[in-house]
Amino acid sequence: MRDIPWRLRLPEGDRPCALVVFSHGLGGSLDGGTEWAQAWAEAGIATLHLQHPGSDRAILRGGPQAVRAAASAEQLIERGHDVQFAVEQLLKLQKEGHGPWARVRPDALGMSGHSFGAQTTLAVAGRDFLVRNAPDLSESHFKAFAAFSPSAGHFPGGIKGITRPMLCLTGSLDGNPLGPERDGRFRRAVYDALPAGAKALLWLDGADHRTFGGGGERGSGGRPSAHHSELIKSVTTDWWRWRLLEDEGAATRLKSPKGLDRDDEWLQG
Repeated sequence: MRDIPWRLRLPEGDRPCALVVFSHGLGGSLDGGTEWAQAWAEAGIATLHLQHPGSDRAILRGGPQAVRAAASAEQLIERGHDVQFAVEQLLKLQKEGHGPWARVRPDALGMSGHSFGAQTTLAVAGRDFLVRNAPDLSESHFKAFAAFSPSAGHFPGGIKGITRPMLCLTGSLDGNPLGPERDGRFRRAVYDALPAGAKALLWLDGADHRTFGGGGERGSGGRPSAHHSELIKSVTTDWWRWRLLEDEGAATRLKSPKGLDRDDEWLQG
């Protein structure tokens, strides 16, 4: 059994609300994605942050070698099971009407994460790792996903099995802290590998890996630029409002998001 720390962030009021499960990056914590979650709460969307033992901030005490060791298939599997367990529990609490959980709309659940959390998001969305006897990490209750700094890895073909709405967010300087990739082109490849129909990509010129973390983590460096931060918040908020709540106004705004610089890109396909 794993003890999974969690943090529930609810919008003000007592109205029913959509909820997004958020998975932190390698060496992260419940504080990952705080900036994005605050923006979503202001728009009426709750967030359930999970902290994953074995790949959370505790590994930082072991130095770079421990961090690299935690970026494993075993830890990804554990993360997928964490998400499945969390959904099972929140739906149980919602059905029983327990406290704030009663506000959660079980028909409006989404999943998001940064870096290794984005890998978790892809796995939960239904990525096929093309390995015999691989565990099923998919979670059917999610209507849509948003992957901050995703990567295709060694099995890009398996991403073709993801058919539910997926938003990918990356940028020109979004390199790999543990690998040789120095820019975001390898992360953009996730969007290219997804099947046509319900995918989207926000590409931000000059945005690096820390830009997409959502702040809150110790040692995560400076905040993203105001331009990048506002675009990420506005686009992801409209994404959730459209895909989870069927808000046609949000869908219209996403046809041509405001505030893009000349070398930024927004694609839907």
